[in-house]
Amino acid sequence: LLWRLDLEKILAAVGGMVVRFLAYGAIAYLAFIIVSAWRWQVLLDYKRFDNPFMKTMVIYFIATFFNNLLPTTIGGDVMRIYYSMKGRRTEAVATVLVDRILGFVGLFIFALGAVLYLLVSKNQTEFLPFTLIGLAGIIVVTYVFFSRRAFNLLSVYIGRITLFRLGDRLNRIHEATIDFGGAWWTIVVCLLQSILIQGLLALAPFMVMKGMGIETVGILPFLVYIPIINVVSMIPISFNALGIREYFYILLFGRVGLSAETAVAVSLVSFFLYVVLSLTGFICFIFYRQKVPDNQKEAS
Repeated sequence: LLWRLDLEKILAAVGGMVVRFLAYGAIAYLAFIIVSAWRWQVLLDYKRFDNPFMKTMVIYFIATFFNNLLPTTIGGDVMRIYYSMKGRRTEAVATVLVDRILGFVGLFIFALGAVLYLLVSKNQTEFLPFTLIGLAGIIVVTYVFFSRRAFNLLSVYIGRITLFRLGDRLNRIHEATIDFGGAWWTIVVCLLQSILIQGLLALAPFMVMKGMGIETVGILPFLVYIPIINVVSMIPISFNALGIREYFYILLFGRVGLSAETAVAVSLVSFFLYVVLSLTGFICFIFYRQKVPDNQKEAS
């Protein structure tokens, strides 16, 4: 993708940035991490894990570092489970799983609002089917994991998987997530946090663009397009969605007057900011070496 663009223009856009807007973008990403940790804290509190929020924050920074270090987010989720389980591994897995599910629900709700805006204001429908399918899919997944009826139906078949006692393990995790099915206040709070998270993820690259001296594009296109880009970036085609994300930056922000070079520069600088911020998690990982005693681990 880069070879088709004018690299000098990309470098000029990056080199001419106003530093204070980089700081604003970093603050938006920091707020995103804090709110994400807060959402997970709500779920941990519901399960009575008694984790102080500062500990949850440290764990979340570690997880963020491993999310960027590894090709998928599974590495970060494993770290969250390891550091939080306190001998309750199944319930720790359930909190991380539900956190992921509610995050996706919030993402698709925000994305649906974006594509409906495009439909009403510009009669653009190309992203509507994909978003509706994604939202319907995550609603089905949410029902399966939160519903006692779904558990009773599926547990019989899942329990037949005897390899490594996988069926039994999956059923225990599934049963642990059902507890959230009746926690409506907790779910509503987490969904509101998820929507706020999407707003912060749109604010950060907007600040990066402002730092490049672009005044002709407001924040509205970022609120509309960034959720769509986040949904598309979930497709595991490249490492950390590099290339895919930049392609859609060009495709979408070109509609509001951003040149391809500026769009790519905004995308890459935003990604770089987030990666640099996640290095805090590496420092936390070095100095925070919690070990779970063997006598507190669940029998497996």
